[in-house]
Amino acid sequence: MTEEQVTKSILSLLVETDWNIIMYDFPQSGSGRMLHQNDKKSEKNKGGLVPDIIAVKNGICLFFENKDRVVISDFIKISELINNCQYSSAISKVLEKHEILKIYYGVGFPSVKWGKRAEDNASLVDFIVGVSLDKKAMFLYNPYTIEIV
Repeated sequence: MTEEQVTKSILSLLVETDWNIIMYDFPQSGSGRMLHQNDKKSEKNKGGLVPDIIAVKNGICLFFENKDRVVISDFIKISELINNCQYSSAISKVLEKHEILKIYYGVGFPSVKWGKRAEDNASLVDFIVGVSLDKKAMFLYNPYTIEIV
């Protein structure tokens, strides 16, 4: 399963359950929007972040970083988003037209890739969504009991 298939499956679930898709990025497409760190004045890519999906519903915002496998550096990147405010200005700008009560940051990957590495690093992120071989997206890790439906 490719990263694009993972992203499409998650997008399908979000659309079916009436989430407002703020932005999305397919791998290698350049369709996403780069978020820059607060202290960066340059428009260059260095230090930039392109979320794979940002979706909003009922005051909840979900940020997704998706892959075709478990990538620990993505868990670390998401943890840094959760624990510091380096992108707060860019995130506020993206979400300015929406009333946001809580933002959750997580990763998506094929469910068959769930294993010890993912489990050992799950606490670095707010959620993990897996996509099954039949292209159904579901939570694999959801300590905040986020409801997609």
